[in-house]
Amino acid sequence: MKEKTGAERYERTSGRQTYRNGYRPRRWDTRVGTVTLRIPKVRQGSYFPALLEPRRRTEKALLSVVQEAYVHGVSTRKVDDLV
Repeated sequence: MKEKTGAERYERTSGRQTYRNGYRPRRWDTRVGTVTLRIPKVRQGSYFPALLEPRRRTEKALLSVVQEAYVHGVSTRKVDDLV
């Protein structure tokens, strides 16, 4: 999201391109059940996470999100919020 907005969350910069504007819910159906995601919204333009690319297997995408979070040291509580 930083690449899209040009700043971290709550950061004030002169180079900011747009602002966050809440989240939108998105249902994601997998073989093991439905996951409800919170997709960030931006005021200008649009944002669509790469993990939800069309034609990509959902289980593979979910696994890559969990692995990426682990690599970046995200706490287990925050990972639970992601999935």
